[in-house]
Amino acid sequence: MKIEVVSFTGDSGLADYAVSLGRALSVLAETTVVTAQSLPSRFDHLGFKVERVFRRSRHYPIDILKFFFGVLNRNPDFILMQGPLKFALLDAFFIRLLNLFGISTAITVHDVLPHYPKFWSRFTFGFYYRSFRHVICHSLAAQQGVSELGISAPVLVVPHGIYDIFNLTGISQAKARELISGLSDNDFVSLFFGHLEPRKGLIPFLECAKSMQSQTHYKFILAGASSVAGHGPEYVQALETARLMPNVIVHDRRIPFEDVENYFSASNVICLPYLEGTTSGVLKIALAFTKPVIATRVGDFPEQVPENAGIVIEADHGISSSLANAIANIEQDYSAYCDAMGAAGADAQWSLIANKIIDFLGLKHA
Repeated sequence: MKIEVVSFTGDSGLADYAVSLGRALSVLAETTVVTAQSLPSRFDHLGFKVERVFRRSRHYPIDILKFFFGVLNRNPDFILMQGPLKFALLDAFFIRLLNLFGISTAITVHDVLPHYPKFWSRFTFGFYYRSFRHVICHSLAAQQGVSELGISAPVLVVPHGIYDIFNLTGISQAKARELISGLSDNDFVSLFFGHLEPRKGLIPFLECAKSMQSQTHYKFILAGASSVAGHGPEYVQALETARLMPNVIVHDRRIPFEDVENYFSASNVICLPYLEGTTSGVLKIALAFTKPVIATRVGDFPEQVPENAGIVIEADHGISSSLANAIANIEQDYSAYCDAMGAAGADAQWSLIANKIIDFLGLKHA
């Protein structure tokens, strides 16, 4: 029994998901992760094979053909896509061809629609999802979203797995704070992690930090590559202003894989004040490090934030003040929130997820 997990990118959250799932599936089936040439070599020894096919977007016309004929040559029982390779409409054509050639196909829906959808996105993504014989969603909210696009294929709802691959050394909070600098042992640290962009609630997070400046033990970290320049000068200015705030640490750069644990270990609470989105892998990193979370009522957060392990706030004009209140509330009962997060995630273990997927696809265990 052979299964291929396909991620167009080799250095993103989708790649992290693909290799985590591939590692779990490799216990049950002969597994290959088909991904980009940029996938680091550290993932070559996790029990699955690696096929590095994809390059930068400009190579898409050649790479999609290499991918297609490579799949036909390897002849897996199933390919499990982690979203469109590049162009949903054109990708759908090749998926339908693979179906005609007897290759069974499934799609994991990480985001129902692009983060900044065009007026045609519902049509193109609906057509893309309808190309697959099986659909996997991380939440009931995502299942509802794909059903509204006319999906009739069987759907499995299974949680996003815990990102334990980032917990490399078990670094202590004190040591992690030394590595980041600007933090003391008594600080209560809130982390905004991942790509810095408006839809993730960047401005409310910064407004919250500004409102709590007088309480000097509250610190705020932004860590991740920035795309604010593409969204307007007001966002660029907001980030530049944040650099000058005494309670804010701005690391607006891509965070290397091996450094991710430093930021989560150094922090007390993880903030997800999203304005739009389906899900977030950051929540699953928080689970791996047993850090309480504060998330808005967006996408699957109300479903996925473990009970008593975080606070869900409204995604309205009062996000910044709600975020400040939630930070203070978690600080007051911090041990209880951490204990709840530590006890959560039993249904998000990769081994359980892999077994459910194998059963859903109708494959036999090795």
